[in-house]
Amino acid sequence: MIEVHHVPTAFVHQQWASVAEHLDAALEHATASGELTIDQLRADLGQGRTALYRVVDDGKVVGAVAVVFQNQRNARVAFVVAIGGRWIAKRCAFDQFIELLRQAGATRIAGAGRDSIVRLWSRFGLQKKYTVFEGAI
Repeated sequence: MIEVHHVPTAFVHQQWASVAEHLDAALEHATASGELTIDQLRADLGQGRTALYRVVDDGKVVGAVAVVFQNQRNARVAFVVAIGGRWIAKRCAFDQFIELLRQAGATRIAGAGRDSIVRLWSRFGLQKKYTVFEGAI
């Protein structure tokens, strides 16, 4: 049975070995573009700037999510910074994750991802809102 758990900041470093591979794989494109490295993410998690959620299936960690909460004018947005593991497409895990975000005060969820992740998460009711572009200046 899949379970999703919030990892309090005080325990991030104890859990790091079990979630690092999932987050590192999730950051493949972010690291290549110079947006975020695994070391920077670990520092953000350890200092409480980013929240960590881990996904456990039959006692084994099978995924991890890093979230930044943003207070906007009309919503508290849970912005997914990195998400990795094989649990991502499972409805039961997604529902648990959403409930944990609600408990943290979130009223919306957002993230940036390639078209494949946008298609995947559209199965859970999320919609493409923007297309992000960038380039060196």
